[in-house]
Amino acid sequence: MTWDAILESRLLQAVLAGGFLAFGWVFNGKQNRREASRLRAEKLRDFHRAIYAEIASYVENLGSSDALETYRDDIISKMEADETYVPLIPRERNDAIFTALVPEISILPRVTIDPIVIYYTQITAIEELIADLRGERFRTLSVERRVRMYQDYIGLKLQAFEDGHYALRMIAAFSESGREGALEEEARIAKELSIPDAGRSALSQGSALDAGSLDRTS
Repeated sequence: MTWDAILESRLLQAVLAGGFLAFGWVFNGKQNRREASRLRAEKLRDFHRAIYAEIASYVENLGSSDALETYRDDIISKMEADETYVPLIPRERNDAIFTALVPEISILPRVTIDPIVIYYTQITAIEELIADLRGERFRTLSVERRVRMYQDYIGLKLQAFEDGHYALRMIAAFSESGREGALEEEARIAKELSIPDAGRSALSQGSALDAGSLDRTS
């Protein structure tokens, strides 16, 4: 065998080896990307399920906007009838799951992260006002100021009830139909809220307080 033949043979071997190596890189790269995509989708589903469950638990405990308003009116009547009466406001912590997930919140899609953050911002405002209502200074205020602060407290809860149902509907829509489904749900909600006298009940329509529904649609 001549040197030229030997060189050609070795060159062919090198080309074939390089080709197989390149194919392996491409194949492994695709496999790795598919696996990363699968893991990201799985993590997103888990995040949505956890946040959905935390929000659903709170809004379900609130009952309804009518129940909140009735309770507010009863407490205010007691405050106005007896200047020494100061309602006992329990401490609340309704963002433990969300707080734990904040470092990785960027995994959430924009279409659900906005309503989720809006809801939890309201929850933070409620917790801060509760601290004021439980403080010694609150007891020293006039009845009129205490009543106004209590009205603000229930007002924040009413808004959280509304924001919570909005977030639940958006999460459920995304879990069932992806981004397009969530955008369609967002448009439906906007249309519902544009109806005169629709009130807060509009957002709670179709909001199933059942985290299991996400397991069925994810």
